[in-house]
Amino acid sequence: MARMTQLVTTVTLCDSAGRMIWTSSANPEYKPGPFVWEYASPEDREVSKNAISRAVVLREPQEFDASTRVGEHYHVWIWPLNSPELAVCILAVQVPPEMKLLSARETTSLKLLAEGCTTSEIARELDISVSTVHTHFRRARKKLKLRSVEALIGFAARYCYPRSVPLADLPLNGMPSE
Repeated sequence: MARMTQLVTTVTLCDSAGRMIWTSSANPEYKPGPFVWEYASPEDREVSKNAISRAVVLREPQEFDASTRVGEHYHVWIWPLNSPELAVCILAVQVPPEMKLLSARETTSLKLLAEGCTTSEIARELDISVSTVHTHFRRARKKLKLRSVEALIGFAARYCYPRSVPLADLPLNGMPSE
């Protein structure tokens, strides 16, 4: 794979209206004041706005993928907080733009791989043959310019964020119960 630039992880706090109160971003363009979804690409603004609204109003944690207006791609988690002044916490982890090259099935296969599923388990989950799973992996390796299966596993572990707990199973505080 071509050498990737360092990917960004940011934490942002917003008020109940969705205005950015604080961010860990070093980018001077991202500053407190505007609605946080204004930084999203036009295609992802509504998704971002709805996710923040659900976190604020329904107190439901949210998880989605979105792009910024400058073309950066992020995996985003949003958790409700207990204050109108600081209503949500947003964690955004940049994902390599190469992820956009993958088909939906290749991406799903890599997410299941990141969860630790075997090839047989992935085939069963997706209702496809083991051979088709291998085809998805081979095509993903080619698109991502990865040299080995080990490199593909490492990529999946770093950039394919599986839900460890389904969002519907999370209590209001966003932490899984034991």
